[in-house]
Amino acid sequence: MLCSNTAVLRAQERPTEADLFGAAAADQSPSLSPPETSRVAPTSNTRDQSILGGTATPMFSDETTTADPLTIGGQLYLRAQSGALLNRQGEDYDLSVPTLLDLYLDARPNDRVRGFVLARMSYDPAQPDSISGVPSVGTTASDNGTSGSASLSSLLGTQTNAPRVLLDQFWLRFDMWHTLFITAGRQHVRWGAARFWTPADFLHLRRRNPLDVFDARRGTDMLKLHLPIESNSWNFYAYAITANQNDTPTLYSVAGAARAEFVAGSNELGLGALLRRGNQAKFAADLSMAIGDLDVYAEAALLDVREIDRVGFEPDLALPDPISSSGSQQDQLVARILQAVDTRYPAYREHGYKPQVVGGLSYTQKYNDNDTFTLGVEYFYNALGYSDPRVYPGLVFPRTNSLINPASFFYLGQHYAALFLLLPAPFALDLHTVTISTLANLSDRSFVTRVDYAVQLLTHLRFEAYGAVFYGRRNGEFRFGIDIPSIDDLRVLKRDPAAFNVGLALRISI
Repeated sequence: MLCSNTAVLRAQERPTEADLFGAAAADQSPSLSPPETSRVAPTSNTRDQSILGGTATPMFSDETTTADPLTIGGQLYLRAQSGALLNRQGEDYDLSVPTLLDLYLDARPNDRVRGFVLARMSYDPAQPDSISGVPSVGTTASDNGTSGSASLSSLLGTQTNAPRVLLDQFWLRFDMWHTLFITAGRQHVRWGAARFWTPADFLHLRRRNPLDVFDARRGTDMLKLHLPIESNSWNFYAYAITANQNDTPTLYSVAGAARAEFVAGSNELGLGALLRRGNQAKFAADLSMAIGDLDVYAEAALLDVREIDRVGFEPDLALPDPISSSGSQQDQLVARILQAVDTRYPAYREHGYKPQVVGGLSYTQKYNDNDTFTLGVEYFYNALGYSDPRVYPGLVFPRTNSLINPASFFYLGQHYAALFLLLPAPFALDLHTVTISTLANLSDRSFVTRVDYAVQLLTHLRFEAYGAVFYGRRNGEFRFGIDIPSIDDLRVLKRDPAAFNVGLALRISI
C-alpha cells in the first residue's frame, strides 16, 4: 500500500498535476469567462510569412501565445512493502517492490486550447520472471486481501516483473465562443461526493481502491461537452463514451451519459444517468452541504441487477463425476476445479433495480494557532452485496464461464462503515502528516486499521510510511481467509487470513 500526506481512505476528486507531482500546475478546469486578450498586429503580408507563419496571429484566434506553451514533468515513486498472513514466520512474509514512473506533457498554446498526455510505467522487480505452475490464490503484500480491482479473480495466479506501460490520460480541450467547453480523449471524470465508497462513479471502468494514496486507475476514452450557466451556478454535461470492456467496438456500442449540477449557497446537488445500447440505464445522485461546522454529503446509485452475475453457496451438493480427459494431470486437475466451483458456487441473476447509498460527514476543528484536525465518518449500504462471506471463494476461483460484472473488493458486503482522523502539520511539525483510518465490513465483521505518515524531506522529495492491521472474522473481506473442503482428496486454492502489512516509499516529483 501507499502512504500520503492526505487522508488515505478518502476517495477524493481526481488529483491535479500539482497533487500528483508537486509541481505548480495550472488549474485544469476550463475558464467560465472569456480571458482578457490582446490582439497581435500582423507585421506584413509577405509570401514567406503567409506560408511559414511568421509573427502573425494564428487564424481564428484572438489569444496571445503563452510564454511557456509546453510543460514537461512527472514523478518517480519507489516503494517497498511487506505483508504477513496468519501463522506465518518472518522468513515467509511477502515482499513486493512496486515501482511507478509517470511522465506528462502539458501543451497550452493559449488560454483556450490545451492538450495533456500522461504515460505511466510500472514494474515490480521482486516478482518472478514468468508465470508457471498450478493456479493458486495470491498472497502478495500488494493485495492485502483487498486489491480493489474489477474482480476478485485478480488474486488468482502470479504476476511477473515485466514492465507494464499504459496511457493514463490523452486529451485535447478547447471552447466554442467562450460558452461550450469540449474535452476529447482519455480523461478522468468522477461523479459523486463520497470519500470512501463511490457507487456513482460510472465513468470509470474499474472501482477505485480507497486504500490507494491517489487514484491510480487509467482514464476513460470519451467526448465531454460542458455548458456552464454562470448566472445560476449551474453546470450541464453530456458525454459520449467510446471505452468498452465487453463488446466489440462499433458505433452502436458507444455509451451516452448526462449530468446536471446545481449550486445554492453552500448546497450542491448533482444528477446523472448513463445509458449503453443493450443495457439498462444507470442513475446517480449526490448532495453535499454545510451544517454548522459539519460537512455533510450523500451519494446514491441505482443499478439493474439483471446485468450482474451473482454467486450462491451450495455446500451440500454432490460433485458430479470427473470429466474424462486425455490431457495432462495438471489439465485434468484444473478441469476438476472448474467443475467443482460451478457446482458449489452456482451463478445466477436477479431482476429489477437495487440501490447503493453512501452517507457521511466530516468535522474540522482548530486546536492550536494554525493547527487543525479533521474527523470523518461514513456509512455505505450496498444492496448488491452479500451477507454470507462463504460465497466469496466463488468470486475468486476460476469458472467454466467468466462472471459478468461480479462484485469487487470494497463492494462485497451489504453494510460498511469507515472512520478517519487527519492531522496535517501538527504543532511544530509543519512538514509532517499523520492519518489514522479504519474500514469495517459490518456484514462479515472484518476490519482494517491503517496509520499513514508522510514528511517532506527536500524540495520535491517526500518520504512515506504506513502500517495496516487486519482483524475480525477469518474469512471476512478484509482478512480474506479461504479454507474449503478438498476436491477429490486434493486441497487446492487455500489462503490463510491476512494479519498485517507495512510499507515505505520515496517520491520525487517535478
